[in-house]
Amino acid sequence: MEKSKIKLLLLCLLYILILSACNQKEERVDKSGENEQEKVETLHQEEKAVTTNQDNLAIEKASTNEETDEDNHLNTSLTVVLEDVIPRDPSTDNNVYGYELNFIMKYINHTDKDIKGFLAETYFYDMFGELVYKSAMKYEWDVIPANGSTNFNTAVDLNQFNDVDMRFYNLPFENMTFSYKIKSIIFTDGTSI
Repeated sequence: MEKSKIKLLLLCLLYILILSACNQKEERVDKSGENEQEKVETLHQEEKAVTTNQDNLAIEKASTNEETDEDNHLNTSLTVVLEDVIPRDPSTDNNVYGYELNFIMKYINHTDKDIKGFLAETYFYDMFGELVYKSAMKYEWDVIPANGSTNFNTAVDLNQFNDVDMRFYNLPFENMTFSYKIKSIIFTDGTSI
């Protein structure tokens, strides 16, 4: 009888071991299934993010192309030429109260309409192409005739205690590069671009 009890006990232990091994295998399968599901969800999220980024880039590119087309149209409608820059120092010029740069400009209208005014951004660079000064320009004085031009002098006051302003003030005209971006043009007939 004792042999049968031992056999029964051994069989029970074997059965318990087998059940335990099966449970562990099932847990591993469940976990790997969960891991696979997590991987699939992560891949879907990454694909969605890539698609969203591609969509955003396409929208941004289309928007940039529209802006570029409009900018090109504005900049081909009006040319701004910087003909000279004259620094004025209050210690040597009684007609100014502070450091000032006078700009001798020429505006060339390439359209078939008279221009009443315009807005622009102007950029001044040194001979190495480094931006030295940026300023908004607003012109609303004389009419710029259709397919014609107008000369205009304007000035900017500079702060003698501001390093950026004084660097601009001391930049020789022959070492200066000028560029601009027309923001809007208003014609005498009330239309604008």
